Amino acid sequence: MCVQIEISGNDELLIFDCGTGFRNLGNDLLNSGTVHKGRIFITHPHWDHLQGFPFFKPFYNKDCWFRIYLPPQGEIGCKEILSGHMSNTFFPVSMDMLEADLNCETFQPGKKLFEDYSIEYMWATHTVPTAIYKIKIDDKTIIFSPDNELMRDKGKETTQFQEDFRAFIHGADLLIHDAQFTSEQYATRVGWGHSAWEDVVEIAKEEKVKRLCLIHHDPDNDDDKLAMIENEIMDQADSSFESLNLAKEGQVISLPRIKVNKVIAE
Repeated sequence: MCVQIEISGNDELLIFDCGTGFRNLGNDLLNSGTVHKGRIFITHPHWDHLQGFPFFKPFYNKDCWFRIYLPPQGEIGCKEILSGHMSNTFFPVSMDMLEADLNCETFQPGKKLFEDYSIEYMWATHTVPTAIYKIKIDDKTIIFSPDNELMRDKGKETTQFQEDFRAFIHGADLLIHDAQFTSEQYATRVGWGHSAWEDVVEIAKEEKVKRLCLIHHDPDNDDDKLAMIENEIMDQADSSFESLNLAKEGQVISLPRIKVNKVIAE
Protein backbone atom coordinates (compact mmCIF):
# COMPACT_ATOMS: atom_id res chain seq x y z
CA MET A 1 0.00 0.00 0.00
CA CYS A 2 1.01 3.58 -0.50
CA VAL A 3 -0.60 6.87 0.47
CA GLN A 4 0.50 10.32 -0.69
CA ILE A 5 -0.47 13.56 1.04
CA GLU A 6 -0.36 16.75 -1.01
CA ILE A 7 -0.13 20.07 0.83
CA SER A 8 -1.21 23.12 -1.12
CA GLY A 9 1.74 25.45 -1.65
CA ASN A 10 4.34 22.79 -0.77
CA ASP A 11 6.09 21.00 -3.63
CA GLU A 12 7.76 18.45 -1.36
CA LEU A 13 6.28 14.95 -1.66
CA LEU A 14 4.91 13.40 1.51
CA ILE A 15 4.50 9.63 1.17
CA PHE A 16 3.51 6.85 3.58
CA ASP A 17 4.56 3.24 2.97
CA CYS A 18 6.00 1.78 -0.20
CA GLY A 19 3.82 -1.10 -1.34
CA THR A 20 3.07 -1.79 -4.99
CA GLY A 21 1.29 1.56 -5.27
CA PHE A 22 4.66 3.24 -4.72
CA ARG A 23 5.72 1.97 -8.15
CA ASN A 24 2.60 3.46 -9.73
CA LEU A 25 3.24 6.76 -8.01
CA GLY A 26 6.82 6.79 -9.30
CA ASN A 27 5.61 6.24 -12.85
CA ASP A 28 3.14 9.12 -12.54
CA LEU A 29 5.86 11.39 -11.19
CA LEU A 30 8.25 10.40 -13.96
CA ASN A 31 5.62 11.18 -16.58
CA SER A 32 5.19 14.67 -15.13
CA GLY A 33 8.69 15.52 -16.36
CA THR A 34 9.69 17.45 -13.24
CA VAL A 35 12.44 16.88 -10.67
CA HIS A 36 11.11 15.70 -7.32
CA LYS A 37 12.07 15.79 -3.69
CA GLY A 38 10.17 14.33 -0.78
CA ARG A 39 9.98 12.52 2.52
CA ILE A 40 8.87 8.90 2.84
CA PHE A 41 7.61 7.47 6.12
CA ILE A 42 7.45 3.68 6.42
CA THR A 43 5.34 2.18 9.21
CA HIS A 44 7.24 -1.13 9.36
CA PRO A 45 9.28 -3.36 7.04
CA HIS A 46 6.82 -6.10 6.11
CA TRP A 47 6.89 -6.91 2.41
CA ASP A 48 3.47 -5.47 1.57
CA HIS A 49 4.76 -2.08 2.76
CA LEU A 50 8.06 -2.26 0.86
CA GLN A 51 7.45 -4.20 -2.35
CA GLY A 52 7.31 -1.09 -4.50
CA PHE A 53 10.48 0.43 -3.08
CA PRO A 54 13.01 -0.91 -5.64
CA PHE A 55 10.68 0.02 -8.54
CA PHE A 56 10.21 3.71 -7.69
CA LYS A 57 11.77 5.30 -10.77
CA PRO A 58 12.62 8.71 -9.24
CA PHE A 59 15.18 6.84 -7.08
CA TYR A 60 17.15 6.32 -10.30
CA ASN A 61 17.26 10.03 -11.16
CA LYS A 62 20.36 11.80 -9.82
CA ASP A 63 18.49 15.11 -9.68
CA CYS A 64 15.89 13.82 -7.19
CA TRP A 65 16.12 14.14 -3.40
CA PHE A 66 14.42 11.89 -0.82
CA ARG A 67 14.59 11.31 2.93
CA ILE A 68 13.31 7.98 4.22
CA TYR A 69 12.15 7.33 7.79
CA LEU A 70 11.44 4.04 9.57
CA PRO A 71 10.94 3.35 13.30
CA PRO A 72 13.67 1.21 14.89
CA GLN A 73 13.27 -2.54 14.61
CA GLY A 74 14.91 -3.53 17.87
CA GLU A 75 18.60 -2.81 17.37
CA ILE A 76 18.26 -2.59 13.57
CA GLY A 77 17.80 0.78 11.88
CA CYS A 78 16.30 2.12 8.67
CA LYS A 79 19.36 1.88 6.40
CA GLU A 80 20.21 -1.65 7.47
CA ILE A 81 16.62 -2.83 6.96
CA LEU A 82 16.32 -1.34 3.46
CA SER A 83 19.80 -2.52 2.47
CA GLY A 84 18.81 -6.03 3.52
CA HIS A 85 15.66 -5.94 1.41
CA MET A 86 17.73 -4.80 -1.56
CA SER A 87 20.66 -7.14 -1.06
CA ASN A 88 21.80 -9.25 -4.00
CA THR A 89 19.95 -12.26 -2.59
CA PHE A 90 16.59 -10.57 -3.18
CA PHE A 91 17.14 -7.92 -5.86
CA PRO A 92 19.83 -7.10 -8.47
CA VAL A 93 19.95 -3.38 -7.53
CA SER A 94 21.43 -2.43 -4.15
CA MET A 95 20.81 0.77 -2.20
CA ASP A 96 24.17 2.24 -3.21
CA MET A 97 23.22 1.86 -6.89
CA LEU A 98 20.26 4.25 -6.56
CA GLU A 99 21.25 7.57 -8.11
CA ALA A 100 18.98 10.01 -6.27
CA ASP A 101 20.18 11.92 -3.22
CA LEU A 102 18.89 9.52 -0.54
CA ASN A 103 19.24 9.46 3.21
CA CYS A 104 17.80 6.84 5.57
CA GLU A 105 16.92 7.85 9.11
CA THR A 106 15.81 5.68 12.00
CA PHE A 107 12.84 7.59 13.40
CA GLN A 108 13.08 7.38 17.17
CA PRO A 109 9.90 8.14 19.18
CA GLY A 110 9.19 11.86 19.35
CA LYS A 111 7.90 14.62 17.11
CA LYS A 112 9.58 15.85 13.92
CA LEU A 113 8.88 19.38 12.76
CA PHE A 114 8.99 20.30 9.08
CA GLU A 115 8.17 23.47 7.18
CA ASP A 116 4.40 22.96 6.85
CA TYR A 117 3.68 19.98 9.08
CA SER A 118 4.74 17.85 12.01
CA ILE A 119 4.84 14.06 12.36
CA GLU A 120 4.91 11.84 15.42
CA TYR A 121 3.89 8.27 16.13
CA MET A 122 2.75 5.80 18.74
CA TRP A 123 3.41 2.08 18.62
CA ALA A 124 0.74 -0.09 17.02
CA THR A 125 -0.23 -3.57 18.15
CA HIS A 126 1.32 -5.64 15.39
CA THR A 127 3.72 -8.53 14.92
CA VAL A 128 6.81 -6.28 14.55
CA PRO A 129 7.50 -2.72 15.80
CA THR A 130 5.04 -0.63 13.76
CA ALA A 131 4.22 3.07 13.76
CA ILE A 132 0.84 4.74 13.86
CA TYR A 133 1.69 8.10 12.32
CA LYS A 134 0.01 11.36 13.27
CA ILE A 135 0.41 14.17 10.74
CA LYS A 136 -0.54 17.72 11.73
CA ILE A 137 -0.96 20.29 8.95
CA ASP A 138 -2.21 23.68 10.12
CA ASP A 139 -5.22 22.79 12.29
CA LYS A 140 -5.84 19.43 10.55
CA THR A 141 -4.84 16.02 11.89
CA ILE A 142 -4.42 12.85 9.82
CA ILE A 143 -3.75 9.45 11.41
CA PHE A 144 -2.20 6.70 9.29
CA SER A 145 -2.55 3.27 10.89
CA PRO A 146 -2.58 0.58 8.19
CA ASP A 147 -1.51 -2.33 10.44
CA ASN A 148 -2.93 -2.29 13.97
CA GLU A 149 -4.83 -4.79 16.10
CA LEU A 150 -7.25 -3.08 18.46
CA MET A 151 -7.67 -6.25 20.58
CA ARG A 152 -10.62 -4.89 22.51
CA ASP A 153 -11.06 -5.98 26.13
CA LYS A 154 -8.26 -8.54 26.11
CA GLY A 155 -6.61 -7.59 29.40
CA LYS A 156 -4.93 -4.87 31.44
CA GLU A 157 -2.07 -4.20 29.02
CA THR A 158 -4.51 -3.91 26.13
CA THR A 159 -6.66 -1.52 28.15
CA GLN A 160 -3.69 0.84 28.47
CA PHE A 161 -3.10 0.59 24.73
CA GLN A 162 -6.76 1.38 24.12
CA GLU A 163 -6.52 4.49 26.30
CA ASP A 164 -3.37 5.66 24.52
CA PHE A 165 -4.83 4.93 21.10
CA ARG A 166 -8.08 6.73 21.84
CA ALA A 167 -6.21 9.82 23.02
CA PHE A 168 -3.97 9.69 19.94
CA ILE A 169 -6.84 9.65 17.42
CA HIS A 170 -9.36 11.78 19.31
CA GLY A 171 -10.98 14.39 17.08
CA ALA A 172 -8.83 13.50 14.05
CA ASP A 173 -9.93 15.03 10.75
CA LEU A 174 -9.04 11.80 8.94
CA LEU A 175 -8.26 8.34 10.29
CA ILE A 176 -6.87 5.78 7.83
CA HIS A 177 -7.01 2.48 9.70
CA ASP A 178 -6.52 -1.25 9.29
CA ALA A 179 -9.84 -3.11 8.91
CA GLN A 180 -8.80 -6.44 7.43
CA PHE A 181 -11.38 -8.64 9.14
CA THR A 182 -15.03 -8.82 10.03
CA SER A 183 -15.70 -9.47 13.73
CA GLU A 184 -16.57 -13.07 12.86
CA GLN A 185 -13.23 -13.58 11.08
CA TYR A 186 -11.32 -11.81 13.83
CA ALA A 187 -12.54 -14.31 16.44
CA THR A 188 -10.21 -16.93 14.89
CA ARG A 189 -7.39 -14.50 14.10
CA VAL A 190 -6.61 -12.85 17.41
CA GLY A 191 -2.93 -11.96 17.55
CA TRP A 192 -2.47 -11.68 13.80
CA GLY A 193 -1.92 -7.92 14.06
CA HIS A 194 -5.06 -6.68 12.27
CA SER A 195 -8.47 -5.33 13.29
CA ALA A 196 -12.14 -6.02 12.69
CA TRP A 197 -13.88 -3.15 10.92
CA GLU A 198 -16.70 -3.17 13.48
CA ASP A 199 -14.24 -2.26 16.26
CA VAL A 200 -12.58 0.45 14.19
CA VAL A 201 -15.89 2.11 13.32
CA GLU A 202 -17.12 1.98 16.91
CA ILE A 203 -13.97 3.49 18.43
CA ALA A 204 -13.71 6.14 15.70
CA LYS A 205 -17.31 7.18 16.39
CA GLU A 206 -16.69 7.36 20.13
CA GLU A 207 -13.55 9.46 19.62
CA LYS A 208 -15.32 11.87 17.27
CA VAL A 209 -13.17 11.17 14.21
CA LYS A 210 -14.51 13.25 11.33
CA ARG A 211 -13.54 11.10 8.32
CA LEU A 212 -12.73 7.39 8.35
CA CYS A 213 -11.02 5.44 5.58
CA LEU A 214 -10.68 1.68 6.14
CA ILE A 215 -7.60 0.06 4.64
CA HIS A 216 -5.61 -3.22 4.46
CA HIS A 217 -8.39 -5.36 3.03
CA ASP A 218 -8.29 -9.13 3.33
CA PRO A 219 -6.61 -10.30 0.09
CA ASP A 220 -9.22 -13.08 -0.23
CA ASN A 221 -12.02 -10.50 -0.55
CA ASP A 222 -12.89 -9.64 -4.14
CA ASP A 223 -14.58 -6.39 -5.20
CA ASP A 224 -18.08 -7.82 -4.73
CA LYS A 225 -17.29 -8.94 -1.18
CA LEU A 226 -15.74 -5.56 -0.34
CA ALA A 227 -18.79 -3.75 -1.75
CA MET A 228 -21.02 -5.87 0.49
CA ILE A 229 -18.85 -5.07 3.53
CA GLU A 230 -18.91 -1.38 2.67
CA ASN A 231 -22.72 -1.42 2.62
CA GLU A 232 -22.74 -3.05 6.07
CA ILE A 233 -20.29 -0.42 7.34
CA MET A 234 -22.47 2.42 6.09
CA ASP A 235 -25.49 0.90 7.83
CA GLN A 236 -23.64 0.65 11.16
CA ALA A 237 -22.05 4.09 11.04
CA ASP A 238 -25.26 6.06 10.22
CA SER A 239 -24.35 9.77 9.96
CA SER A 240 -21.52 9.78 12.52
CA PHE A 241 -18.80 10.72 10.00
CA GLU A 242 -18.39 13.44 7.40
CA SER A 243 -17.14 10.64 5.14
CA LEU A 244 -16.67 6.90 5.54
CA ASN A 245 -15.48 4.36 3.01
CA LEU A 246 -13.18 1.49 2.19
CA ALA A 247 -9.90 2.59 0.63
CA LYS A 248 -9.82 2.16 -3.14
CA GLU A 249 -7.10 2.35 -5.76
CA GLY A 250 -6.71 5.91 -7.01
CA GLN A 251 -8.99 7.34 -4.32
CA VAL A 252 -8.61 11.01 -3.34
CA ILE A 253 -9.79 12.54 -0.05
CA SER A 254 -9.64 16.33 0.15
CA LEU A 255 -9.35 18.49 3.25
CA PRO A 256 -8.81 22.27 3.18
CA ARG A 257 -5.23 22.77 1.86
CA ILE A 258 -4.66 18.99 1.93
CA LYS A 259 -5.25 16.19 -0.56
CA VAL A 260 -4.77 12.56 0.43
CA ASN A 261 -4.15 10.25 -2.53
CA LYS A 262 -4.72 6.55 -2.02
CA VAL A 263 -2.53 5.00 -4.67
CA ILE A 264 -3.28 1.31 -4.30
CA ALA A 265 -4.55 -1.05 -1.61
CA GLU A 266 -1.79 -3.66 -1.75
